[in-house]
Amino acid sequence: MSNESDIFEQIKLYLPKYLTPTQTEDLYEELKKFPDFTTYYWDSDEFREQLLQGDGWRGFVVIDFGTGDRKSVSGMIVSNSCDIAMENARYYPVNILFAPLIKLEGYLDRLREAGRTNTQIESVAGNIRKQRCTNIFYLPGCPGSLQESMILLDDIHAHPLQDFLGRERLSLFTLSQPAFYIFLLKLSIHLCRFREDVRRFSQAV
Repeated sequence: MSNESDIFEQIKLYLPKYLTPTQTEDLYEELKKFPDFTTYYWDSDEFREQLLQGDGWRGFVVIDFGTGDRKSVSGMIVSNSCDIAMENARYYPVNILFAPLIKLEGYLDRLREAGRTNTQIESVAGNIRKQRCTNIFYLPGCPGSLQESMILLDDIHAHPLQDFLGRERLSLFTLSQPAFYIFLLKLSIHLCRFREDVRRFSQAV
């Protein structure tokens, strides 16, 4: 069986390469606490005006597919940071992809209205909080800016970047390094199935 140093060497291959050795060790120590780590948010104004993948913002617009109605919502950026960087030259209009923030309690209320038992609801809530649902990313409450929330990874919307930049908007949160890493893992798992067991080859003659 591998000892802890061996396991770290294996995991380190998949950690961000731009981190210093000390930062890499710190990230690894936080990830070891998953799903019980509490440092979900980075309390800093350094990147408050930048649009970063995993950031929460108020000011997105969703369009109802059935009615065409538009609604201003809070959401979490799904686009990668480079593709929506404001300083990059554009040769065509760019969209910013986001997933609307959903209050966890509101989601659980919908389950109650649908007739789910308290035991079932507690189980669902526990799985969401432990990040066990592959199509949901959980966000604990952030004092002053966010109630306990989540996003659905199958509910991604596009908002023209220039339109979003021209709107009144408010930064809600920036994910910490370990929370961002977990978000990328969950986003990859939801969108990519490398082990789908489908063989996409012509039949051998």
